[in-house]
Amino acid sequence: MLTYRHGPLSDPFHYIFSSDRWLKSYDPPGSRPIWVNLEPTNVCQLDCLFCSRQLSQRPLGYLDLDLVEGLFEEMAKWPGAALRLTGWGEPLLHPRIGRLVEMVKTKGVKIKIYTNGLALTPELMKLFIDLEVDDLQFSLQGLTPEQYEQNRVKASFSVLKEKILMASNLRGDRPRPFLSLLTSVLADELAEADPIAFTQEWSRVVDKVAVDLTNLNFVSQSPRLKPHLARQSANLTRGLCVDVFLALEVKYDGSIQYCGQDAQGLAEHTIGNLKDMSLAAAWLSPAMEAKRASVGRSLGHERFAVCRNCYHNTTKYELFKDLANQKADNVDNLKRAQSEIVEELQ
Repeated sequence: MLTYRHGPLSDPFHYIFSSDRWLKSYDPPGSRPIWVNLEPTNVCQLDCLFCSRQLSQRPLGYLDLDLVEGLFEEMAKWPGAALRLTGWGEPLLHPRIGRLVEMVKTKGVKIKIYTNGLALTPELMKLFIDLEVDDLQFSLQGLTPEQYEQNRVKASFSVLKEKILMASNLRGDRPRPFLSLLTSVLADELAEADPIAFTQEWSRVVDKVAVDLTNLNFVSQSPRLKPHLARQSANLTRGLCVDVFLALEVKYDGSIQYCGQDAQGLAEHTIGNLKDMSLAAAWLSPAMEAKRASVGRSLGHERFAVCRNCYHNTTKYELFKDLANQKADNVDNLKRAQSEIVEELQ
């Protein structure tokens, strides 16, 4: 379920989402990735139920800004280059996050920041406004405060709401940062709460609201997750991988990986390192092409530790009807979409 307060053209990344390559025709992959995902840190203040960090033994650390200067220079030569600050930690916990964002914007590269929102301060938000950050996305779980706090262990919904309201109020009528909000739901959460009410409430505050399906498969081996696996409604039919045709992942230590699903930094999931490899070289490397052949053109997921637990596919976009062309106050359309979703899940 996806709604825009001012329509899809207001999205700074509409040119990507509306392109022929986005979830439509991604092969051949082209000369460069559509997205580059950069992990500022794998440190996080939360212990979320669904997160693969709980199974990771990777050392904690922070991105060295000198390491990525060449990365931004390379991306600056790509028309429409787009960077996402994401990864297996909270990006805003990087001690020099402001400087990192400034480096990106100075090179003319578009940037989207994923955040749980809890570390956002007025000073940082004002800096993001001044730098004209393209998109600041708040990540939630569930549709109610209770659902959120059950999933996002150590988090406070009231604190998060204060942070989002603060961000919206400080930005005011300025177009940037575009403010988006993404939540995901388990089957019982969708049944016991109203996604329409959720969408309507938040569409008065942010520019884009999306509701997705929570995927627990990556943490299915976690003892605390086993009682919850039956609650998920994500499609467990194996699909051809999309990520290997769209994006590259760069970890805080400079490791370049096939996608962002590896929380442990496994060698088998790594192509090279920024210290001695460009993104273009990684994108066009024999290793990357072999990965595309294995999971992007055939279903060889069982061969890889990360991929065998991955059921990412585009069928969820059929389940959650795309409402990008509908306004948030169009209740009839939203209710029709909700009834179709619930019917599919039963």
